[in-house]
Amino acid sequence: MFSISDMSQRSLFILSGENSTIPKGEIEALVKTYSQKTEISFPCSRVAIVNGPIDPTVITKRAAYVRLGGKYIDSMDLPLDETFKRINFTKLSKFNSFAARIYNLSKVAIPPEVEGSLGYAVKERFPSAKVSLKTPDMIVAGVICDNFFHICAVDAASTLRSWTNRRPRIRPFFHPSALYSKFARLLVNLSRVKETDVLLDPFCGTGSVIIEAGEIGVQSIGIDISKRMCKGALKNLKHFNTFSFNVLHSDAEKIPLMRVDGVATDIPYGRASSTYKRKTESLVNNLAETLEILLPVGKYACIVHPDTIRIIDNRRFKHVQKHILPINRSLTRVITILKRV
Repeated sequence: MFSISDMSQRSLFILSGENSTIPKGEIEALVKTYSQKTEISFPCSRVAIVNGPIDPTVITKRAAYVRLGGKYIDSMDLPLDETFKRINFTKLSKFNSFAARIYNLSKVAIPPEVEGSLGYAVKERFPSAKVSLKTPDMIVAGVICDNFFHICAVDAASTLRSWTNRRPRIRPFFHPSALYSKFARLLVNLSRVKETDVLLDPFCGTGSVIIEAGEIGVQSIGIDISKRMCKGALKNLKHFNTFSFNVLHSDAEKIPLMRVDGVATDIPYGRASSTYKRKTESLVNNLAETLEILLPVGKYACIVHPDTIRIIDNRRFKHVQKHILPINRSLTRVITILKRV
């Protein structure tokens, strides 16, 4: 078993390789969800280094666009001293088994034997630890970027992903408008809800967002104007044994709630989604007005909408993030994150 004893530390995250603003936006949102007392730097496009009191394992398990994250151990300048004698491995917490892995995110050529040298250095400092390439407790990751060699300790279990187990096509109830699990998890994370919060999806459809919220222990409420969608969402949620949820057959323009702690939703548009003869622009702007009442000050709403629709500026909301997602020649989606002020 691998444990991180001191969370008031430096952490390193390798972001996924998507060429968009989403990976950086997600890691920033997640880090600030758990601690405002942090500073984030990006030494290269796919690496984030965080100074502050966070648990990198919690964030990595939640994240959709983070490849791995762990406790920052040490760094050294390039070219490498392949004996790794200058690395302070004493910062490593207790572990039974480990694997050493190199992630070269630079254009610098690194000899393949470096990975073995790193593993040998760790084994030399911790002779009782077992080397396990397939099922280690801990990954000692060497990350090369920006002319530096960074080392971090990663809880190997946090890198496991289960998106394919919840993909739309294998759910008991399917609809073409269903969001993919990874994207739905992103929306939950961008809404900055914690495990004790209540998340609302006012256009829940087949329940993608609610399922992903439940996977991380967030209570959730889904609303949909279609009775068929509500029944289908309930079927999916029960199938995945989703944590603490409720689905209401109601109109998003007349939400029967007093307060929620966050909102994550994909506004219906296009052939696969029905708006019940209402214009998408009207749905977006009416939702923004409703959220003025539902969301307390300091809470967030994550709304996906076509780029042809602009969320009207409002003195009660601050635009904190915006991500552009080109789909095809005729459609570009936008993720807008609003903060209630």
